[in-house]
Amino acid sequence: MEFSKKMLVLHICLSVLLCLVTVIGTLTDHDVNAIAVLAGTSFVTDGAWGGFYYWKSKNENRAKYAQRFINRFAGEYGADTALRIAEIVLKD
Repeated sequence: MEFSKKMLVLHICLSVLLCLVTVIGTLTDHDVNAIAVLAGTSFVTDGAWGGFYYWKSKNENRAKYAQRFINRFAGEYGADTALRIAEIVLKD
């Protein structure tokens, strides 16, 4: 498992743990304001890591598919044509 996926899983687990601590603390009449703030901040961080991971995966897949296009079509149509086809198909 790559580093970015490990960090995403770690942050999600941390968010769930902080939410559980907040709920349990609230039910047992403890002051959990600081933990609640950390839980909310953790969800923001999860969103940032999730967006980064999605962006990274999209770009890696785009590079992988471009290489496949070149390998498949370069022999038949030439490398320049294969690059143009890959660019047209994979443009964002």
